[in-house]
This record gives sequence, structure tokens and C-alpha cells, in this order.
Amino acid sequence: MCAEAIVEGSENGKRMVNEADLRTYLEKWDKTYWPTYKVLDVLQKVFYRSNPAREAFVEMCADEYVQKMTFDSYLYKRVVPGNPWEDLKLAVNTIGSLVRANALRREMEKINV
Repeated sequence: MCAEAIVEGSENGKRMVNEADLRTYLEKWDKTYWPTYKVLDVLQKVFYRSNPAREAFVEMCADEYVQKMTFDSYLYKRVVPGNPWEDLKLAVNTIGSLVRANALRREMEKINV
């Protein structure tokens, strides 16, 4: 995508690209990939804040639907639309994993005292 923008901006090598050409490319890139990075940002904020949350993330990643959605998103270079029913089941299972992981953390803290 970047190389294509440089070739286009340089008029097939007839002129040097400038800042405006690069900004045009960045705007297009941001528009194309913003949803992907937003999803990754949300995942990081939810699942990387504590050890129990990381454990819930590992449990979530074992789900076949999550693996399919992840693979398809990488394959098509964008967040692919999911099955609403499967998304709901995933949300319920993930919340359950977070609750369970936090409950286990409290039990582990009692043992470690």
C-alpha cells in the first residue's frame, strides 16, 4: 500500500514525493486499518491489566470461533464481521472467564499470605 502510494505520488518516478503525498497515504492507511488497531487496543486494555485478565485471555484464545475470527482478520487484513450469536456466546464466556480468574486470584492471595 505504501509503495503504491509512493509510485502514484511520484507520478511513476517523475517527481519526488513530498509531505502532502505521505499525509494522503497516512490518511488512507488510518481509514483502512483504524478498526483493526482499535480492536487490538481494547483487547490490550481489557486483558493485559492483571494476571487474572491474562489468564482469561488465554482461555478465550482456546475457543475455535476466536481462532477462526483471528485467522480471517489476518487473512483479509481487516476486522471481519462475526456471527452475532457466536459473538454473544463469546462475550458471555469471556465475562465468565474474567470473573473466575479474579475469584481464583483472591483464593491464591489467601494461600500466599
